[in-house]
Amino acid sequence: MSKKILELRNVRHSYQMGQKTIDILKGVNFVLDQGEWCCIYGASGSGKTTLLNLIGGLEIPQSGKITVCGEVPAEMSGNQAAAFRASRIGFIFQSYHLLPELTVLENVTLAGTIAGQSFHAARKKAMQLLSTVGLEHRIAHRPMELSGGEQQRTAIARSLINDPALLLADEPTGNLDPDTGSEILKLFQSLRQADPSRTILMITHNLDIAALASRTADLKNGILSNR
Repeated sequence: MSKKILELRNVRHSYQMGQKTIDILKGVNFVLDQGEWCCIYGASGSGKTTLLNLIGGLEIPQSGKITVCGEVPAEMSGNQAAAFRASRIGFIFQSYHLLPELTVLENVTLAGTIAGQSFHAARKKAMQLLSTVGLEHRIAHRPMELSGGEQQRTAIARSLINDPALLLADEPTGNLDPDTGSEILKLFQSLRQADPSRTILMITHNLDIAALASRTADLKNGILSNR
């Protein structure tokens, strides 16, 4: 029997723009099982990033319920939700979001210590992950000294340091040229091959990228449907 990692039940969300209410999500229902790599496809402005932020607990849905690994982050206190995100969810952003004053190794190590790992354990694991993503020769460099692809590889290593149950990837190749983007996607494929239980939810506006996943869903007019 498959293990359910993520479930959304009738999730609705809107934004107020002046006197106008913009409905972003109109009753989204969705289930993601362990080991799936699902790409959510949608045009720019369709609400993909909002959906990912809600799943990751960065925003709270106005109605409906989001369950991650059997827990409901929206029902937690701020500190509890932050600790849950740090330990159970790995984030990979289009713009990398690395701390510019820290080295590659320090960026990845910090994510481990925030989640409660000892500095020694986090540093050792960070070294291993950076080797896995091909950056063992860049550990002392700071983000601005890296290419876009190297920054994204650093971000991927950071997302993995706490062995998250769920990886959330927001347009991870969106700021990269096609060749570099292709290499990043190959890295995702190799990570899943190395650990078939790894669960990935990725959003994209590129159908070619969506086709690489084991499953694709479309977000259109606030409704999510399987392709």
